[in-house]
Order: sequence, then C-alpha cells, then structure tokens
Amino acid sequence: MNRTYQRNRELCRIANLFVICALLMGIVGCRSVQDVKEQTRLDLHIEAADNVNPDEKGRAAPIQVRIYELKNDNAFTSADFYSLQDNDKAVLGNDLLVSDEFILRPGEVRIIRRKTNPETTVIGVLAGYRGLARSQWRETYRLAEAPYASWYREWWPLKKAKLDINIGQRAIVVTELD
Repeated sequence: MNRTYQRNRELCRIANLFVICALLMGIVGCRSVQDVKEQTRLDLHIEAADNVNPDEKGRAAPIQVRIYELKNDNAFTSADFYSLQDNDKAVLGNDLLVSDEFILRPGEVRIIRRKTNPETTVIGVLAGYRGLARSQWRETYRLAEAPYASWYREWWPLKKAKLDINIGQRAIVVTELD
C-alpha cells in the first residue's frame, strides 16, 4: 500500500507540473496575440490666467481651448491655426484619437481625468487667442512610452501623467506635476 501511495503521489506531481506548463504556455501564447499598449491615467489641470486673451484696452476675455490626444504630432505642429480651428478632423486625420473643446473665462480652472487611448503619444493644446501673430497658440507634450498592457493594470496602472496646462496672457505652458 505504501508503494501504491508513493506512485500515486508521483503521478499527481507530474500531472500538476504538466498543468502548470500548459497554463504558462497559454499565457505566453496569448501575449503575442495581444500587443496592446497600456492606457495612461491622464490628470489635466487647465487654468486660464486672470489676464488671458486681452482686448485692445488690456481687459481679459474668455478663450476657446482644445485638448487633443494624438498618435503623432507632425500634422498638429505643421498646420496653421485656422485649419485646425475649422477642420481639425481632416487636418489631423488618423493621428487624432480624442479631442475636448471648451471655453475658459479668465481665472477659471478645468480638470480632466480619464484614461487615454492606448495609442496616444502626444497631448496637443490649442488656444484661440485674439492676436494670433503675437501669441503662442499651440503647445504639445510628449507622453512617456507606454508598456504593453497586463491584465492587472486595470486596477494598478503603471503609467500616469499629471499635467498643469496654463493658458497665459499670450502663451500656453504645459508642465508635468509630480
């Protein structure tokens, strides 16, 4: 009986080892099929300065702002303001993943929190200043390269981007926060 018990125990160990190897091969096999990048947890703090977008008399005025998630920034950085303003979807084409548009009053703060598209590599900011020729109306921020997605990253994301976007009097400044 002792001999039979040892033999059954050995067979169970071999069967367990076989099951573990099969599971590992299945996980590794699925990994090559799923080459999806992890989403970034995006936290944007957008603030219009108290003296934003001044008129001829120096009075601050509301300003139109657009935030873009882009695959690539080539089309965004080479386009003129009016092309982006009037027809951004056609100008940016497949590089455009997500866009938000809103008006900020002087001193107003807007918070955007979400997960990015997995293909997002650049955040683009566009502001409709009165004097475009005297303003820096466009700014970009390149995100760090995303790792490949893992099943547990849904709850414990590796990649986060906290950005402070200051819509100043005549320029946009994007800074990474800790």
